[in-house]
Amino acid sequence: MISQNIEQDKLINPGNEISTGGTEDLYVILEDMNSACRDIQLSMLTTADGLIMTAVGTVLDPGQVGAMCTELITVCHKAAKQLEQGELEQMIIRCSEGCMFLMPAGEFAVLAIMCVPDINLGLLILEAQRSASLIQNSL
Repeated sequence: MISQNIEQDKLINPGNEISTGGTEDLYVILEDMNSACRDIQLSMLTTADGLIMTAVGTVLDPGQVGAMCTELITVCHKAAKQLEQGELEQMIIRCSEGCMFLMPAGEFAVLAIMCVPDINLGLLILEAQRSASLIQNSL
């Protein structure tokens, strides 16, 4: 049967509210971090296996970005252990078009931040550590 209501057939409908599955507190933490550090373009929280928990900002394929972030964290964890450098605390990738910052947010989550290339790294690290701590306490 063909639907008579075209609005219901749209994949994205910004006028509708959706349930975030209990991640409202996590969203607020990311939103506060983005407000404190205005050079952040995207912040997201993923599970340890790459599933998106919540995000502030837009990205074309959040699932792919989440999976890449988890893969990067996994590789860096392995390198840190094999090189006997201790536990991974954070990872920064600086590129010509932007900067990516990753850090564990507890045992089961990864905080991923994408920002402008000339961001104040001190402020970014401070806000990311504060947010990761709040996230860890919320999970």
